[in-house]
Amino acid sequence: MMNNKKIIINRVVIKNSKKVVYDEIFHKGINVIRGKNSTGKSTVMELISYGLGADIKKQHWKKEALSCEKIFIDVNFNNKRFVLKRAIEDEGSKPPIFMKEGDYSSAVKETEGWSKYGYQKTENKVSFASRIFDLLGFEQHLTSDNENLTVHQIFRLLYADQDTPASNIFRWEPMNYDKESMRTAIGEFLFGFDDLTSHSLRQKIIQAENTFEKLDEELKAVYKVLGRTNIKATTSELNDELAVLHSELEEINKNIKELKRDSINAKSDELTEKAKELNAAISSISNNISSIEEQLIALVYDVEENKDFLKTLEYRKKAIQNSKATVNSLGMVSFEYCPSCLKKLSEDSSKHQCSLCKEDISEKVVNESYLQAIEQIDFQYKETSQLIGKHNEQKTLLTASLNSKLEKLKEFKSKFNEINTYSDDYELNLTKFASEKGFIESQVQAINDKLELASELDAKIQEKSDLQSLITKLKDQLTRSEFLQKSRKDSVKNAISEKVVQILSFDTGTEKSFINAKKFEFDFGQNIMLLDGRANFSASSNVLLKNSFHLAALLVACNDDKFRIPCFSMFDNIEDKGMTEDRSRNFQKIILDLCSEIETDFQIIMTTSMVDESLDNGTFGVGPFYAAGEHTLKL
Repeated sequence: MMNNKKIIINRVVIKNSKKVVYDEIFHKGINVIRGKNSTGKSTVMELISYGLGADIKKQHWKKEALSCEKIFIDVNFNNKRFVLKRAIEDEGSKPPIFMKEGDYSSAVKETEGWSKYGYQKTENKVSFASRIFDLLGFEQHLTSDNENLTVHQIFRLLYADQDTPASNIFRWEPMNYDKESMRTAIGEFLFGFDDLTSHSLRQKIIQAENTFEKLDEELKAVYKVLGRTNIKATTSELNDELAVLHSELEEINKNIKELKRDSINAKSDELTEKAKELNAAISSISNNISSIEEQLIALVYDVEENKDFLKTLEYRKKAIQNSKATVNSLGMVSFEYCPSCLKKLSEDSSKHQCSLCKEDISEKVVNESYLQAIEQIDFQYKETSQLIGKHNEQKTLLTASLNSKLEKLKEFKSKFNEINTYSDDYELNLTKFASEKGFIESQVQAINDKLELASELDAKIQEKSDLQSLITKLKDQLTRSEFLQKSRKDSVKNAISEKVVQILSFDTGTEKSFINAKKFEFDFGQNIMLLDGRANFSASSNVLLKNSFHLAALLVACNDDKFRIPCFSMFDNIEDKGMTEDRSRNFQKIILDLCSEIETDFQIIMTTSMVDESLDNGTFGVGPFYAAGEHTLKL
């Protein structure tokens, strides 16, 4: 099936503070910006990618571009026309994009109705990348913000520029941002291998393994200390010791009772007062324990209720997304009879009016309503998740407090039993037992002091175990995901290889390896291309090989609805690295001939200073041929 994901630029307008410095109409198919070297062709290409949401790195900004104030892009996303407006500022500012539905001439006449989308998503607003991806029909696989693909990352594959080495697939990026996992995610997403599920799994595995290694080092350090001191440090071991000590205390109390010869005088004011104080303390701490237990039960109930609410939010979001897809595909429901009185409705409503209430229907408003509903659900989901986290923290604190009070209760009960079994006639043995009892109680207190630290150690041990299980689970999921992708990958890679070999066979250069090529391979993660196992050729041949790959990707993508390449590509390097005029013009003819076979809408924007006569006309050209001394930007 044909690919229905489209980016088609209709018009590009660039302004400085005083006037319009560039205003050209673009069209479907091949668009050629042609002119002599140093006339500003690359500057326009950079600004077009920037106007659509890509970044221009600091060292790549040209002074002519920075002398401009804003750029307008009149563009179709999947046959829906919008105008994008973005301020031209250097790299550090990350300006937002303003969007308005319609064409440029109509949009600039109105100051109202422009929607602002920032560079990054916030709690209450989607980013311009999310908005554009939604308009293109890209699935939104929501992981963490740092894992989401951006328009800039997509254009690393859609835009072949002059500054990137010809041996690289992707547009140049600083090393601290150019990660193998991100290149893999971009390529697999655009080629339809993965909906970011595998990328998300890889990121989660990396994060889990880093956390696991950190915990492992911390535990090794603790075990090293404990190994030298022979101190027990787990709650299980300490609780076993406590059980033994409490048993010894019970035995001592039993022996004290057996030593009694005379019962305590019940009328002793001093002992009676002490017994009352201990009884009151026991009653008070028992009430506290009951209160804590009630709070724990309430927290458990709240957590489970909030988890159920999260499931409901997930179901509602899926339902809204399905409803949006249904409305966008089938349109609004049309009623023939009133659902209340069953009276036949009049048929004088237009397709832009509700058949029931006759109010005007705006597709834009409908889509915006769906987006707002989804954003509200995402906000509720985040708040509820945070609330669950707070409840779990409260539960941990209450549990620790409960254990402490239970130990205190045992201590008070022990003292109460001692007072009620006191006898005047066993002082010698009582002194012995009291000494033993005091020693044991000091041990109990010391162990209770260790329990908090032991609980933290147990938590780390459990976390490490859980992480190991999680890593194993994630790796299994990644293996299954990659296995399911294998058939798709093999099919696409074979199609790309055949197309690249075909393109190279038409080359008029001196590279004999191109004429007799058998197999082309590429690797997104390593950012390399191989022809019959070879990676490097002459500089100009590397350029031709790279452009052949990008052209092949576009040609194959246009005929495959699983691709997410939006039938759009930008070539600003076809004459780079010493390309001869004959070879460049021949490649232009190859583009023209092969693209004539595409049966769906597409757009290529390319620059050349060696334009072939078949493209040097109003059908394919954008603007005039810029002679030496002329410039694309009329500054």
